[in-house]
Amino acid sequence: MKTAYIYTAGIAGAVAVSAILAWFIFASAPKTTPVQTTAGSDLGAIDNSSIAVPESGAGNTSGTTGQVGTTVQQKIFKLSDGPVAGATFVQASRPTTTLARFVMADNGHVFDLSIDTQGAVPKALSNTTIPGALSVQWAGGSALLQYLDGSTPKTVYLNLPSANSTSTLSRLSFFPDGIVSYAIAPKNDGAAYLLRTSTGVTGYISKPDGTAGKKLFSLPLREVQLRWPAEGTLLAYSNASAGVPGIAFAIDAKSGVVTPLVYAAGLTATADAAFAHVLYQTTDGIATHTFSHNVLNGSDKALSLSPLPEQCAPSANSGFMLCAASLVAKTADYLDLWHQGASNAADSLLLYNLASGTSTLLATPGGNDGGVSTDMAVVALSPDGRYALFISKADRSLWGVRLSQ
Repeated sequence: MKTAYIYTAGIAGAVAVSAILAWFIFASAPKTTPVQTTAGSDLGAIDNSSIAVPESGAGNTSGTTGQVGTTVQQKIFKLSDGPVAGATFVQASRPTTTLARFVMADNGHVFDLSIDTQGAVPKALSNTTIPGALSVQWAGGSALLQYLDGSTPKTVYLNLPSANSTSTLSRLSFFPDGIVSYAIAPKNDGAAYLLRTSTGVTGYISKPDGTAGKKLFSLPLREVQLRWPAEGTLLAYSNASAGVPGIAFAIDAKSGVVTPLVYAAGLTATADAAFAHVLYQTTDGIATHTFSHNVLNGSDKALSLSPLPEQCAPSANSGFMLCAASLVAKTADYLDLWHQGASNAADSLLLYNLASGTSTLLATPGGNDGGVSTDMAVVALSPDGRYALFISKADRSLWGVRLSQ
């Protein structure tokens, strides 16, 4: 099963050694002790009152591939059959419309699909063939795709034509080989990436197309994930494995100063658009918990339900996160099994208030909302908050969700 990032052989041992090393190196930093602050059942409280959603209609639950709104508009509708490597939203003008932009995993072709237009079909934006695309990051009118050439990760920059262009030609440029993890700046004006060294990883920052790259920081860890959720601040964390000590860092995007944020077993994390809250999950092999970490005061608040941070996307509103989460309990080693493709659970879409720890149920595929029951590999929220999208992990099909009419 293809995942959002690449795991290498012997990862559990490497993570264990490197995470424990980091634990001692930064032992002088303030440590976070998670404290349960939300009362209620094991699943927590779901607040359904903060977002208005339309009533679901009857009709075809699977929809028509790449064709929106052919009959009755359901809340959940199919945008494309798989395999889709990644997707995002683009707000287009002349005419003003919301586009779902996605990359096919088998050939790297990029498509736009208007989801405001009834009966719309996908428009090819790039026919540049890049076989076996594993993941994609979006930078305004461009995209960064990662794929494997043998066992070597390759990362390519695609400068895409405008949404109104009739061209399907893209300008390509390549990043260094072997990138461990990569991320795009929130304003699409920069990229960051990690390369392995003999002692860990080194982080570089560059222009979105990979030019003008320069060293920014180093970490004594071999297996690290990198995110760029907020302007000026990067988030890095050790690859998650149940029961293995993990650590998350905030990294200044200008100075490269590294600040430890959270230590926890089986750690995986993401952050909101202002880097005011870090959403992280921890599992010690016995129990799994998810918390919102207040970066300013260092406090933690337990979240209702327990989303995987890598199944979350920040809202434009600071302190809110769109996440896929299961409404049923999962085993403590679920994340490891999920990465291996050995376990899955049907997810719902929820909006989390990271300050209060509460969640709003938005949609559940496979029921009255439409769609099919599935676990979700990728989620995204449109800039205007009217739509969400997700990729089904099972067959990599792409689905849209109407959050308002």
